[in-house]
Parts: sequence; C-alpha cells; structure tokens
Amino acid sequence: MIPVIPEGKILVQFDGMCILCSEAVRFILKADKKKIFLFQALQNSGEDKDFETIIVTDKQSTYEYFDAILKIGKELGGAYSFIVIFRILPQKWRYSLYVWVARNRFRWFGKRDSCYLPSGEEKERFI
Repeated sequence: MIPVIPEGKILVQFDGMCILCSEAVRFILKADKKKIFLFQALQNSGEDKDFETIIVTDKQSTYEYFDAILKIGKELGGAYSFIVIFRILPQKWRYSLYVWVARNRFRWFGKRDSCYLPSGEEKERFI
C-alpha cells in the first residue's frame, strides 16, 4: 500500500535487506538538499511487492526499475541529472541492465540480516 505522499514530496520504496539499495538510499539522503525524498523499505509496505525493483512515486506517476533511477537523478538536479543521458538507450535495454544488476546484487554487494534502519536524524524522512 502506497502511503499518502505529502505535497511536493517523492516516495522511494526500496529493498531494505539489500546493501546496494540501502547505500543508494544513504547517497540520496546526502544529495537531497531540498529534502523532497521520503523513503520506505518494501518490506514495511504491507504488500507482497517485487523486491527486485526500486519504486519511486510522486503525485502524478509511479516509476520502476531504471526509470525510477532516472526520476531520482532528475529530481536531485545539478550533476546528478547526468543520469538522464541513459534515456538514449531503448527502454528494453535499460530494463535489462537494471534487472541484471538486481538479480546479482546480493552476490556482488551482500545482504543485510535485518532491514535498513535510519539514523536518528534520518528517521523523519522514513515512512
């Protein structure tokens, strides 16, 4: 279940057990100077979702797989918006690349024993 997203905020749902995903969230937290992103581990969403993808939701749309990464880069702006260059690749290729990394992420980066826990100052950004 997608929670109500406050006006002007964007929800990032991620695999809280995945070290790569958790490190990506930590990166976004530091890069998000406007504090527009909120976060939720998919394990805490109350639904049986595909943990193989990151899900980004704003008031208008939901983005998954590589399109979610593109949305994050665009919203972070500045140097991070360079990621949109990947739009030149056909969507099928972007999807395949994302799935290849997602299917190998535990072998390459490892898996947590429990869900990612935000620090005290990060807690306000988590649902």
